[in-house]
Amino acid sequence: MISRRTLLRASAVGAAGVALPPALYRVAGIRSSVPTVAGAAVPHRHYVAPSGPSAVTGSTVPLPLLPKARAVGRNAYRITARAGTVRMHPTFGNTRVFGYDDGSGRGVTSPGYTIEVAKGTPTSVTYVNGLPAQHLFDNEVPDYMHAGSPVRMSTHLHGGHVAGSSDGNPYAHPAEYVPGQVQNVVYPNEQNATLLWYHDHSDQITRLNMYAGLAGLYVVRDGSDTGAEPNPLGVPGGAYEIPLVFADRQFDSAGQLFYSPDSTWLPEFFGNTPLVNGAAQPYLTVEPRMYRFRILNASNARFWNLTIQGGPPTVQIGSDGGLFTRPVPVGRLLLLPAERADILVDFSRFAGRTLTVTNPDLPADVSSPAPPLPTVMEIRVGTRVTQAGPAAFPATLPGSMPALGGPSVTRIITLEEVENPDTGEPEYGSLNGRKFDDPRGVQEQPRAGATEDWRLVNLTEDTHPIHLHLVQFQIMDRRPFDADGYAAALAQARAANPDAPNLDPTPYLTGPAVAPDPNERGWKDTVRTNPGQVTRIRMRWALPAGVSAPQRYVFHCHILEHEDNSMMRPLQVVR
Repeated sequence: MISRRTLLRASAVGAAGVALPPALYRVAGIRSSVPTVAGAAVPHRHYVAPSGPSAVTGSTVPLPLLPKARAVGRNAYRITARAGTVRMHPTFGNTRVFGYDDGSGRGVTSPGYTIEVAKGTPTSVTYVNGLPAQHLFDNEVPDYMHAGSPVRMSTHLHGGHVAGSSDGNPYAHPAEYVPGQVQNVVYPNEQNATLLWYHDHSDQITRLNMYAGLAGLYVVRDGSDTGAEPNPLGVPGGAYEIPLVFADRQFDSAGQLFYSPDSTWLPEFFGNTPLVNGAAQPYLTVEPRMYRFRILNASNARFWNLTIQGGPPTVQIGSDGGLFTRPVPVGRLLLLPAERADILVDFSRFAGRTLTVTNPDLPADVSSPAPPLPTVMEIRVGTRVTQAGPAAFPATLPGSMPALGGPSVTRIITLEEVENPDTGEPEYGSLNGRKFDDPRGVQEQPRAGATEDWRLVNLTEDTHPIHLHLVQFQIMDRRPFDADGYAAALAQARAANPDAPNLDPTPYLTGPAVAPDPNERGWKDTVRTNPGQVTRIRMRWALPAGVSAPQRYVFHCHILEHEDNSMMRPLQVVR
C-alpha cells in the first residue's frame, strides 16, 4: 500500500489538479482549469481540501488597518458577534462573514476590533452572541456533542493568564453560549506587554466559527511598550506599528467563503487565497524608514514561512508571551497557527521599490501537506519620510527569561493519529491516545505553583502546534527518536492494559538535544512539535492573583480541524 505521506506529498505538488466543487472559482470571467461534473462528489484527499487557482492575481487592494475597540465604561468592553458582510477583494464583492461589533456604530469587522489594555489594570469584557440561528456553513456542522443546537460560541483570550471561568474553553464552560446569551469575563492583564488574541473556542465547531471570521487582537501595553513614538523601547510606534493577521481562504463563484461541500470532517483545511487583515493578497504602502509589525497566524491549518524579497534588515523582538532580552535577526519567519511574532523591518534603503512578501517551502524538519501559496502581499516603499523614527534597532530589550528551576513533575504527552486500517485515511487525532471527552477523565492535574516539564512525543507524520491554556512556557529542546519503535512498544503496553501510562521516550532517543531556534527563546504559549522528535517545554503553573485552585483549562493542537476532532484534552490546576 502506498503510504499516506507519499500521497500527501503528491497531493501538495499537484494541488491545482484535484477535483473542484461545481462552479467554483469562476469569478469575473476567470475560467476554471479543471472541468467539473454537476453533482459530482468532492473527494477529501489525504488532508488536502478541494483546491484550484485563486481568482486573485497581483496585489490590488490596500491593506486594511484594524480598528481599535471603544470602551463602554472604565476598562470595560462589550463585543457582539454578528453576521455581516465585508469586502475582501473587488472580485468577490460583499462576502458574508461572522465578525465582531464593538457597539460604536462602525459595524461588523473581521478580524474584529482590537482591544488595547494597560498591564496591571483588569479589563472586563462582555461577549454577546448575536449570531443567527443558522450557521454560515449550515451544511457542514456535524455537531456531534450538541446536535440540533443553535450557533454556539465561547470566546477564549489566547495566551491570557486568566481564571478558568474567564478562559472560554469547553472544559470550564461546556454549555457555551447560544444566540441571545452573554459571556462575562475579567482579564487581569498581569502578564507582560505583548500581543494576544481573542477567538471563538466552541467545542467541535471552532474551525467553522473562526473560518467564518470570529477572531480579533488584544494588545497589552506597559510603561515601556506604550505604542506611541518615541517610546522607552526605542521602536516604531503610532502609525508605524502595524498589526498583520495572516490567514488563508477559498471563495466560491459568488465570492462567498467556501469550506466544504458537505459535513464530512476535513482533517486539515487549506485555502488558495492569502488574507492579511481580512483583505485578499493586499499591498501595504510604507515610508522608507523602520516599522514594527505585530504578526499573528490566524489560519485554520496553514504554516506561514514568510520572507520579504530583497532582504530589508529584519529583527524579531518578541514572541507569544512578550519581548526578548535582545533582538534576533531573522531572514524568514516561520509561524504555525496561533503563533505570534513582533518584528522590526528597516525600509530605509528601499525607497521607491516594491517588495513582495512570499511564502516559500517549509524547513526540512517541518511537515505539512499544504498546497503551495507562494505570494502573500506586496510592500510598496515610498520616497518621503514624514517622521524619522528610530535610527537603529535597539541593542537590548526589557524582556526576561528567568530560570524556572528543575521540574517537580515530568509529564509525557503523546501526539497520535488514528487512521482507518483499510483506507489509511485519518479518522481523528488524539493526545495520550484519548479523545477530549474520554470517560476516564482528566490526566494532567498540575499543582498550583509547581514547575513541570512536558515531553511532547510526536508519533504522527505531521508537525503540530501545541497550545497550553493559562501559562507561558519555555522551549527547552528537541530530540530525535525512534517513533516506530516507541509506537510499537506503546501499543503492546496498551494491549495488556488500556490505562497503561505513556512510555518514557529516553530509550528510544536517537540523537542529541537540539536547542530551540534563536527566535523561540522567549515566552511561548504555542510550540512547534515536529514528527520524529520529542519536544520538551517547561512551565510554572501559577494562577492569577486572587484565583484559587481548582481551575479548569485545556491543551490542544491549534490546527483547528485537529482540535475539533479530539486532539484536545482537559487539564485542571489543583491545590
